[in-house]
Amino acid sequence: MKFIWLEDFLALQQAGSFSRAAAMRNVTQPAFSRRIQMLEDWLGVQLVDRGSLNLRLTPVGERYKHEFRALLMQATELRNRIQAEQHGLRRVLISVQYTLAITWLPELLRLTQRHTPDVELGVDSQDRGQSIARFASGETQMLLCVEDDVSLQTSLPHTERLELGHERLIAVSIATASGTPVHGLHARRTLKLLGYPAQSFMGSILYKRCLPPLMDRYKVQIVQESGFIAAIKEMALAGMGMAWLPERLVARELQTGTLVQLKGDLPTVNIPVSLYRVRGGMTYDAAEQIWSMLKATYGRDGAAPEI
Repeated sequence: MKFIWLEDFLALQQAGSFSRAAAMRNVTQPAFSRRIQMLEDWLGVQLVDRGSLNLRLTPVGERYKHEFRALLMQATELRNRIQAEQHGLRRVLISVQYTLAITWLPELLRLTQRHTPDVELGVDSQDRGQSIARFASGETQMLLCVEDDVSLQTSLPHTERLELGHERLIAVSIATASGTPVHGLHARRTLKLLGYPAQSFMGSILYKRCLPPLMDRYKVQIVQESGFIAAIKEMALAGMGMAWLPERLVARELQTGTLVQLKGDLPTVNIPVSLYRVRGGMTYDAAEQIWSMLKATYGRDGAAPEI
């Protein structure tokens, strides 16, 4: 068996069709289909129900999909561990989504430098989906991400989760010279909003938990959308509209008065910030060292870390 076949099978689950999965894997669809067939031949079972109009796994494929992911994660981790040992390195690679690289990662780096100075924490910064995919494929040993109502452990059951705290989303606007919001709440004035694409993680938060109470009472116009939170922040600073942004991301602007939080009954949303690693199996000694330190630091009933 080739591990590339497992990567193909997991890509097929993620993409939802043979054509999209083949494009993701940079191969032609016939070649991709042959590789899925070779995996099935090696296992002696059918993993994909080819009689279905939409992509559907067979009961066996559905039952063991998490085991395939765990096997690939552990194999990749073992390879990385052997390579690191060969070169005398004590390095742990962590996947971090872009915004958390600004708001939460510096704290983790300072803690690592203070408490585990002999271990280097390498950073792989991507968008949320890519960060999860990199971790799930075993290319990184840890994952730092935000979550919604359901934790990632439902889809990554072979992992261990540590909740570090919450990212607090607040409604903000650029301020006038007198300190009032330029894009304040007025019954007779259209409120300009900077939003996120509905299909994105932040978009799902916005449309489910922020917009309903706002649109019930005010006329709202979404003037710009972006999947990059930092871009929405820059648009807000340019005065293009109000936005829901992470409080940590705009802490300096709130302190200087460049941005102000909108008053009233607009919701604030607390989103869990979690750290993940592979549970059990073959793990780096260095990764275990960092995990134990962070667990001791953040596991004290939500106490703030001493940095």
